Amino acid sequence: MCGIAGWIARRGEGFPAHALDLMLAFVRHRGPDDSGELAAGSADGVAEVALGHRRLSVIDLAGGHQPMALPDGTAVTFNGEIYNHRELRAELERAGAAFATASDTEVLLHGYRAWGAEGLLARLNGMFAFALWDPAAGRLLMARDPFGQKPLFLLHRGGTLAFASEIKALLTLPGVEPRLDRRALAHYFDWLFVPAPRTLFARIKKLPPGHAAVWERGTLHRWAYYTPPDALARLPMPDGDPPALIRAALEAAVARHMLADVPIGAFLSGGLDSSAVVALMARHTGRPVETFSIGFAEPEYSELPYARAVARHLGCRHHDTLFSAKDLIDLLPRATWHRDAPVAEPADLPLLLLSRLARESVTVVLSGEGADELLGGYPRDIAEPWVAGYQRVVPPALHRAVVGPLATGLPYAGRRLKILAGALGEAGF
Repeated sequence: MCGIAGWIARRGEGFPAHALDLMLAFVRHRGPDDSGELAAGSADGVAEVALGHRRLSVIDLAGGHQPMALPDGTAVTFNGEIYNHRELRAELERAGAAFATASDTEVLLHGYRAWGAEGLLARLNGMFAFALWDPAAGRLLMARDPFGQKPLFLLHRGGTLAFASEIKALLTLPGVEPRLDRRALAHYFDWLFVPAPRTLFARIKKLPPGHAAVWERGTLHRWAYYTPPDALARLPMPDGDPPALIRAALEAAVARHMLADVPIGAFLSGGLDSSAVVALMARHTGRPVETFSIGFAEPEYSELPYARAVARHLGCRHHDTLFSAKDLIDLLPRATWHRDAPVAEPADLPLLLLSRLARESVTVVLSGEGADELLGGYPRDIAEPWVAGYQRVVPPALHRAVVGPLATGLPYAGRRLKILAGALGEAGF
């Protein structure tokens, strides 16, 4: 996890130099190992840009300082990890690119120069949010990974665009007022989250997952470069045994995620998803996997016995702790500061305590997040096959005028119906 921040504007219309320092101060917790800033102008003198970075060092500890720039001035500030950076590096070197570091960050720069924005994004396998400056074109390219693992927030005001890993960094800018977006608040009460691109703050947007945006001459253009497979009308099934295919894909993903120059561990709940991840990690390392679990004093809510059993079976070096009512009170102010938005299901409180425990031993952790979403593990997923039929039968006007308002007044399950029936359609920025 790193912190990125910066802005771009037509010359003379940007923010004062100290504004970037203040933005980086508000994302310092995301990158305690290093920091950097870069100020530059476009070749035609029309635009000026400021890029900032707070680094958590994971790959190429000595050579991965950011913002990183090529001799021609192309520069990037990058949060995340590119899992296939070695393969991309080899392809670029065969084409004549000369690398100065072993960092995955440099792959973004040479990849953009060789393949352009679309070609680069089509090749990336990783979790990322980045801002890449092209001085020759006077263009800033921003992108977020396909599933939104890394955040990126934007503030477009007149001909000026500011960006940051967290909303609070944008709220420090001169003239930016923290005004409430009332429609976003209604979305939150409807669905218990605010769908992209809105946030609860007027004028501050989040770049949606799988999207890129370009600022050029004061204009911001956004597009989707990735479409999730389950959004396609027909998804062909690959040949072979489905469980074996899932296992092979998961094993390949775990192996990719273990590429790092720092210690790696795992969050272990004892459930199927995190247990499978830890079991596969054990096959790709010559030392015991560092695992971390959190439980509760009330036995009916605690999964520690399951986590401990899995850790013993796999020969892990296990660490666990209990979450108490006192921890809730102590952590709530800090968690609220980190969130930047309300959280309907505050699992982040025990997760914050667990992360502090893990940080004593490792820098990176893997977890089993996302398995329920991918494999239909939630009760609401049962209704998904009916959504397309509903949308064919019920006219959009009837849904907006009658079904949607009625569903809003129903309990939680009724609000789920509203989401599944397609009420999330929103205009862009």
